[in-house]
Amino acid sequence: MIDQLKQTKNWEERYRLIIQAGKNLPRPSDEDLAKMQQIHGCEAQMWFQIVPQNDRTFQFSAFSETRIMNGLLWLLLEKINGKTAEELSQFDLSAFFSELGIAQRLSETRLNGLNQIGQKLKQLCT
Repeated sequence: MIDQLKQTKNWEERYRLIIQAGKNLPRPSDEDLAKMQQIHGCEAQMWFQIVPQNDRTFQFSAFSETRIMNGLLWLLLEKINGKTAEELSQFDLSAFFSELGIAQRLSETRLNGLNQIGQKLKQLCT
């Protein structure tokens, strides 16, 4: 999916692919959602959870009320799940979404929510 996004010629096709990607992100149960941390600053409600693994990697889960944000979250999770703190310290969230041709088209409030997640990733590495 990430390679497809990089190859798209226009924003409409990219937007459609992002929405399709969001369908891969299942809605958590109310119980699971309650365990997740709410991310503030985004125009849509968004939740994020960090789960340390025994092998020193991390698994993440996320969810939003909007299809576009779920697509963006799914893309992000595909990139960061199973990484160590050292690997995550090398990850640049802004560069990732810019490389996909997405960051330039997102509203500031949507970017703010994603940047909040980026800050949480950086905190894992300190």
